[in-house]
Amino acid sequence: MEITGADGGLLTGSAVSALILAAGNSTRMGKDKATLPFGEGLTFSSNLIASYLQLKCNPIVMVVNDRFDVNFPLNGARLVLNKHVDKGRSFSVWLGLKHVAGGHSCFIQNIDNPYADPELLNQLIAGIRPERYAVPVYNGRGGHPILLGSSVVDELQKKNQIPNLREALDEFVRFEVPSEDQRILLNINTPDDYLNFRNPGG
Repeated sequence: MEITGADGGLLTGSAVSALILAAGNSTRMGKDKATLPFGEGLTFSSNLIASYLQLKCNPIVMVVNDRFDVNFPLNGARLVLNKHVDKGRSFSVWLGLKHVAGGHSCFIQNIDNPYADPELLNQLIAGIRPERYAVPVYNGRGGHPILLGSSVVDELQKKNQIPNLREALDEFVRFEVPSEDQRILLNINTPDDYLNFRNPGG
């Protein structure tokens, strides 16, 4: 697969990685969100992995906590264990980025949002440059996933820690990609959220 970057150069799939954040305790949901049924025989995690495999991202890293069933089928993803989930999402990002090769751009995807639409992913890649990160935006609101440029990834990897990802990204250029897909704003955290997701308007 070859994807044309914003500067006209070719960005191959091997130069793009994906990081799926799934280390939260899912206290409000009461069940690991990575294993929730998505539909068509897929789970939240397997749907995301399939989407990033289609894009030929390598590696695909999924950060989980120590209660995750390591025998759960996740073909195509590399599991990274977060033993300190109390340190929050940004710590998972920091852990996961350690497994991304130098010079790679990297998608950051929350398991709370099980969608990774190929068209949107390609739009994000088309807008990326090494020194910036791309964010899909719906009606003025930033959504997921975001895509870090290769220089952004390299600089974050050099940090001893990332206590707050949003503040860390303030050091870089933000590039917004308009989207008409409201699903980029999904944040499924509770059983009611999940019911609405499986039966919208029901």
